[in-house]
Amino acid sequence: MNEWKKAERARLADLRKSIPAEQRAAWSEAACAHAVRLLEECGAERFMAYVAFRSELDTAPLLEWGFKNGKTVIVPRCIPADRSMELYAISGLDMLVPGAYGIMEPDPAMAARVDLARMMPQAVVVPGLAFDGDGGRLGYGGGYYDRFRERIAMAAASSGRAIPPWIGLGFGMQLVESVPMEAHDARMDAIVTECGTRRFTPNAKEGSGCSWS
Repeated sequence: MNEWKKAERARLADLRKSIPAEQRAAWSEAACAHAVRLLEECGAERFMAYVAFRSELDTAPLLEWGFKNGKTVIVPRCIPADRSMELYAISGLDMLVPGAYGIMEPDPAMAARVDLARMMPQAVVVPGLAFDGDGGRLGYGGGYYDRFRERIAMAAASSGRAIPPWIGLGFGMQLVESVPMEAHDARMDAIVTECGTRRFTPNAKEGSGCSWS
């Protein structure tokens, strides 16, 4: 499985890089519009989303929607030492600075640190290299989101809440027939592309802040 993942990561990364810049921008705009509608249906007042890096689907339209509509927008900051993520609430893209791996991340001097025990996102928007029709996700291999999933699960359990829904965000060309899943791999509750939204049996239960059909 590790060899398959390595080969697929390389293939899909190259495929995504081949998307022309104008097409990437248009697809990103369309996918973010679908994500906005999903969050509106959920009634989510606070959500977590990644900041796009290189050829990833650009989340800027989604983040800007959050800023303009008074949502609490939470973004991660990578900590390479233990491959964990710190969370910060930001109110504008000007609160981002280059961080680990060159990714734009919240500036700790400007953004407010988020304590999961006190403020948990009501939805988590997750990047990936591939997604399948059962909610499977192929990540980048660093394990950052796997570790974060464990943290948020512990925080949810300690407070008697459910894990917030995880939403995979990517281009339609990133959809594959099947992503082999390991025990630690979490399935998405929904996958959003420029083509629309597909929902799955939710990981989250009633009380998560979102009702999935």
